[in-house]
Amino acid sequence: MFILAYPAVMAGGLLIAPIMALAAMAITPLRPASWRSVNRNWVVVPAGLFLVWASLSFLWSSHDDPQQIPKLLFGVPLYALFAYRVGQQSGIWRARIEAALIFFAFGASLFFFFEAMTDGSATKAFKTGAEGLSGAAHDIQFVVNRSLGHGVAPLLLVGGPAVLLSWQKGGPLLGGILAALVLMAAASFEMQVNAVALLAGTLGMAFAWFFPRQTVAITLGGLAGAVLAMPLVLPNLIGLIPEGAREVLPLSWVWRIEIWTFASETVWQSPWFGHGLDASRNFQADIEIPGYEVSALPLHPHNAALHVWLETGLVGAGLLAIALIGLGERLNAAKSLTKFQAMAIIWVVLVYASLLLFSYGAWQEWHQGAVALAATAVLLLRSGKSV
Repeated sequence: MFILAYPAVMAGGLLIAPIMALAAMAITPLRPASWRSVNRNWVVVPAGLFLVWASLSFLWSSHDDPQQIPKLLFGVPLYALFAYRVGQQSGIWRARIEAALIFFAFGASLFFFFEAMTDGSATKAFKTGAEGLSGAAHDIQFVVNRSLGHGVAPLLLVGGPAVLLSWQKGGPLLGGILAALVLMAAASFEMQVNAVALLAGTLGMAFAWFFPRQTVAITLGGLAGAVLAMPLVLPNLIGLIPEGAREVLPLSWVWRIEIWTFASETVWQSPWFGHGLDASRNFQADIEIPGYEVSALPLHPHNAALHVWLETGLVGAGLLAIALIGLGERLNAAKSLTKFQAMAIIWVVLVYASLLLFSYGAWQEWHQGAVALAATAVLLLRSGKSV
């Protein structure tokens, strides 16, 4: 899976989810005894109810394509199963998985390094030659950068644990080289959200070095609070931005601010149960940004917390928040938690939260598969003294 993730990120990351689902089905335990040995925790109850509630909300959605339902009800559990099963391996197979993880991280990082140095020449050649992309040079470069920027996201998620694993297995030099390559990838392709995610992950990892358990619990608890408060707090935060500051923001961020404002207002039209799964795709409204007339809600709100509120309401947001609090409690109480694991958990949580709260939708399966790969990498860091 880690080896196949390498060409997947070259293609923008979209292939990760279907490949992982197939891999998880292949390693699903068939013996009942295997399932009885799994340590059960109450956190799976609100997490499962959240997936069920989101799927049921399709009943009152204006969207008429139900394809998101099996992706939620079967895809997400399969990604979790993959992370759990593969992360529990030991002996020679664990060593092979670790080697494949490090290969993926270095291979993907080097690919993005060369693409950054050549203005995405390989991706541009493929899109213009194989996909028939044409137009002005600026427009072509925008599409190329967007594809490469999306591909960097899975690398970012896996990058933190991979750096720690490289450090653990090969020493500071190997870990430092990989960290520098991941940093360069995050800073390239005019995708500011990747740089924001890297900064958040780095700061969180530094706190986890000194306060591992406390940082894990506080971060997940704070994220749960952010999910619940998002439609209340975000419009007020947007209102604090000075007009002069908006004028110097990149156009994509100006558009995001308008999207978030529209989505926050739309949430209150159906605050308890939401508008239904994938209803965001059906809202028809246009807004003005400098020089353009654009959609007020292009596919989703580009903020996963608002997305959950908009489509599943307070019920969905509440279930998700409870699941996040339960996950924080479970990780904080884990007796075998190592310092490197705590640092990796914080990295993955903060990078993922940054990507979801500033750019992506809640239901996109490619990033769900990518975060499962990152969770697998976190489980591989279990050797060492517990904190």
